Amino acid sequence: MTGGKIPVVGIVACLQPDMGIGFLGGLPWRLPNEMKYFRQVTSLTKDSSKKNAVIMGRKTWESIPPKFRPLPNRMNVIISRSFQDDFAHDKERSIVRSNSLANALTNLENNFQEHLERIYVIGGGEVYNQIFSITDHWLITKINALDKNAIPAMDTFLDAKKLMEAFSEQCPAQLKEFLPPKVELPETDSDQRYSQEEKDYHFEFTLYNRK
Repeated sequence: MTGGKIPVVGIVACLQPDMGIGFLGGLPWRLPNEMKYFRQVTSLTKDSSKKNAVIMGRKTWESIPPKFRPLPNRMNVIISRSFQDDFAHDKERSIVRSNSLANALTNLENNFQEHLERIYVIGGGEVYNQIFSITDHWLITKINALDKNAIPAMDTFLDAKKLMEAFSEQCPAQLKEFLPPKVELPETDSDQRYSQEEKDYHFEFTLYNRK
């Protein structure tokens, strides 16, 4: 952490080449190894005395099966304009409800700086598109369909233009350094990238830092 600020990190899986992130409110793929990476990255910390927060929109929260929410070992922050409060913290369940992204971030910075290592923004599309000016990093899983004739339909996309204007992709060694040491990465391929195949997809874990 630098300057006393909690780093804000966008984390998302994107279908290449158009950076599709969803269809009909969900994901068109089920990739257990990619989900394991997401769980480890957002749950683990470099400082064992701290935890991470995950920020999501209400629709993303509701898309998580009830038995899996709140996401364990993380502070779950749900954003919705329909909420009355700027910041309502249910300490027992480690859930926060906030009526805006700005209010949520301000309260996390002011009240939890000593306890949080990173703030991960995990979706959905509307929330992602609000954070390009405030994120310090993006963790992007680049997904490609192995069968180019079976590319799934997508209706929600990450704004690739905004990403490329403000962020640059880092080398795999920098990704490894950025992640908590207990995050399990696949063996690097011939180009030294952290990538693998699962089911009908090939995917690569990448890090983008602000330019």
